[in-house]
Amino acid sequence: MVEFLYLTPVGIIKFRPDGHIEMANPMAAQLLMPLATGGDMANLYDLFSTLAPDLRGRVAGFQPVAGPICDQMQLQAPQADQVLTLGINKIDDHSFMAVLQDITQAISRETRIRDDQARFHAIFENIRDYAICTVDLAGRVDEWNRSLNRFGGWQPSDVGEAGDAILLAMVGGRPASDALLNRARQHGTAEHEGWGRRRDGSTFWGSTIATALSGQDGSANGFVLVTHDLTDRKQMEDHLVTLATVDPLTGALNRRAGDDRLEETFRRWQHHGRPFSALMIDCDEFKHVNDRFGHEAGDKLLIAVVRTCRENMRGADSPIRWGGEEFLVLLPETGADIAVIVAERMRRAIAAVEIVSATGTIRITVSVGVAESSTLDGSAADVLRRADMALYNAKETGRNRVVRHS
Repeated sequence: MVEFLYLTPVGIIKFRPDGHIEMANPMAAQLLMPLATGGDMANLYDLFSTLAPDLRGRVAGFQPVAGPICDQMQLQAPQADQVLTLGINKIDDHSFMAVLQDITQAISRETRIRDDQARFHAIFENIRDYAICTVDLAGRVDEWNRSLNRFGGWQPSDVGEAGDAILLAMVGGRPASDALLNRARQHGTAEHEGWGRRRDGSTFWGSTIATALSGQDGSANGFVLVTHDLTDRKQMEDHLVTLATVDPLTGALNRRAGDDRLEETFRRWQHHGRPFSALMIDCDEFKHVNDRFGHEAGDKLLIAVVRTCRENMRGADSPIRWGGEEFLVLLPETGADIAVIVAERMRRAIAAVEIVSATGTIRITVSVGVAESSTLDGSAADVLRRADMALYNAKETGRNRVVRHS
């Protein structure tokens, strides 16, 4: 950890309640030097008397036993174009830790955020979302750091008792752990992103960077690990994907995502030669339902149709809302014979669904057109066209039936 403190491009300062600096790494000394009057860097409050005159009061007024006092306080250095950030954490009643960063380049060059220096800056932007530790060549934590407790709830006793269990939990298991350390041993640094687990069993989406520590002979003799909790980002990304691909009413894939899925299924069929089938499903007399029972009742029926389709298909198959009351179901690696059986099962199940509304019980039927991919199909649109023709035939011959395109 001492080597990490000297190598990190972030200023780290340990000081007492009166502001007296007990320890500062080289980066901290470099950043503080322009603030020192006459070269005096003994007291943190004096150094920041102009940039952060209320710093002494903030520290003195912080009552909890430990925790963050300020986070990402942005400061403009006098007579310079340099921008600094300052974060203060209380360790105990006698010790405080300050994290000082020069974010001038980070502000103007966001494209470098994925390099190691920018990641180390990001670690201390919100230190509560990071875990920092050193591990030996086998992945066992060999030096305790308080961030392991703040991040994952681990205790000092866990380090001795759990062996490499902490690392395995943070990166999601043995294969990911071994791969991460092997890449770091070979290339100096490596990154893993994925689901991890905290001490209490709760999960998080994290990014772990492993940096190899070199011994006197130049070979790796351990690693520094920095894990960042990216769960909020992951959830936001997943939410944006959902908004872009899922129909908000029924939960089926929307038309845009359905087009992509259709093209992907067609390409896979061309590559592997195993047929797929398309089911084009249309709700019978749906306008009559809306006119008689209202659009809210119609929406409930559409939701029920999608739910029933899912209950009668494989987990890998997805219903797609193709139009207002029209749905497409793709069945990969499925010939028309099986597809007709699946379609009949769906049709019967949907016909049995009842929706209770204020004006009565509503039932609906569907017509289904089935088409299997053929060597005569030049594109995915050809398969869809034949499924549409079969659906039209089902409508014209009485509805509430399944018709296979011959």
